Amino acid sequence: MKKGISFQIILIFIILFGWNLLHLGYEYQKDVFEDNISASPMMLLSMQENTLEQLKLKIESSNYIKDIIIIEDSIIAQTLINNYNLEDSDEILRSYLLPTAMQINFVGEKFYIEQKLELERTLLEYSPAVIHYFDNANWQDNQNKISFLTNGYYIGFGLFIIFILFISIFLRIHFEMKSNVFWKIYHSSGGQIGKRRKQFFVNSLYLCFIPLILNVAIYYALIYFQLLHIEIDYRFFGVELLTLAISSLFAGIALGENLK
Repeated sequence: MKKGISFQIILIFIILFGWNLLHLGYEYQKDVFEDNISASPMMLLSMQENTLEQLKLKIESSNYIKDIIIIEDSIIAQTLINNYNLEDSDEILRSYLLPTAMQINFVGEKFYIEQKLELERTLLEYSPAVIHYFDNANWQDNQNKISFLTNGYYIGFGLFIIFILFISIFLRIHFEMKSNVFWKIYHSSGGQIGKRRKQFFVNSLYLCFIPLILNVAIYYALIYFQLLHIEIDYRFFGVELLTLAISSLFAGIALGENLK
């Protein structure tokens, strides 16, 4: 029986490890897509610098905005001169009235469709004094990738729950039934009544906590030694523990009279 419990602990540990890899892989790839959104700022142009200042004050407190940079017309002129070697046209270029620019950098993980629509409604209030340019195609492409990734993650998450429930319940019943002969001899020789049920409960604690604690220890060790930079919500480990507890409960119900 001890070999059976050890085998189950190892198998459950491997399954939980794979489950954690699924979560880490999801978070990593999601961060990549969100970083792509963050790397694509919105540019606004206006001949009225005060208007851009007012707009900045109105939106800069939004949680999906990382920072806002106002670029004055004199800086734009100097940038054009430096980038395109227009030193000979310096005076001519500076004589033109250039617009003031404003760059909005976003927090990719918070800039979704609701936030984008909110910002666009605000910008409409300042139109046509303010013109904005944004790579909508890049934003939409990354949003689609995030949606596809999330759907796949939820499917994988559900499959892991079903798989671990099936394997855990099946193995518990299998090894408990194999020990029926031992427990019959134990009871017929005057063994303690209820001993088997108590042992089943103790084994359930082993199966619930040992594989989970090992996985949690590995995760936090990798975090501590800075070998892993992706964080897992602690509630995720709670879901794993709950799944293992439910599997033990169902196995106990299925065994019924055998645990006497």
